Amino acid sequence: MILTRKFLCQALLEGIAPLTCLKCAEPIPFETHIAGVCSFCVMNWGVFETDMTSITLFRERFYTEWIAVGFRLRDSGTRAILHRCKYGGDPKCIKGLGRWMACRWPPPPKGSVLTPVPIHWKRRLQRGYNQAKVFADGLAEVWGIEVDGGALLRVKHGKSLTGSSRQERGEVLKQTYGCDYKVNSDSRLVILVDDVLTTGATLRACRDILEKQGRKVVGAVVLAMA
Repeated sequence: MILTRKFLCQALLEGIAPLTCLKCAEPIPFETHIAGVCSFCVMNWGVFETDMTSITLFRERFYTEWIAVGFRLRDSGTRAILHRCKYGGDPKCIKGLGRWMACRWPPPPKGSVLTPVPIHWKRRLQRGYNQAKVFADGLAEVWGIEVDGGALLRVKHGKSLTGSSRQERGEVLKQTYGCDYKVNSDSRLVILVDDVLTTGATLRACRDILEKQGRKVVGAVVLAMA
């Protein structure tokens, strides 16, 4: 009965306000899109497969035992999706992408917890959410593991590092992150979660912070790789 009601509601919505693909503007069913993009356009994202090639490309920037990565950030289409996730005020979009990724990649090792890269409270107040945390929530729904959103803290608020060099990022990020004083009592393995992997400096900075407190970072998940 519930499924029938849901189907009828969706059919009514499609008749009154049809959903169109953000990329090609073609009509798409409510159940088959991924973050507002049709299946055909998703194929052009440059989606990473769960193979050694993807793992090698990832490890060139951030070496870790376990990885999961969504798509290549390479054109206006994929950049528009990421911009919508971060600045579009639509957390459902990035949560859906988290569920999509978790269905494509095997779950992390047992005993792991997802730890999203934090944003400063000023930026979170402005956006209304931390996109890495919402992305992690979507992953966790499918993988059935916890999200530890308080382990890492962003202690310094600064301008975006988009376009910065590897050296510039490294210098700025050394003083950017901190951690909760309770994290050293947590023995769970850490999987870092972020929206974009550029040089790997952010993930390395977060790993250094956590490992100084005795945590073991065994993996990372990112939605897009630049």
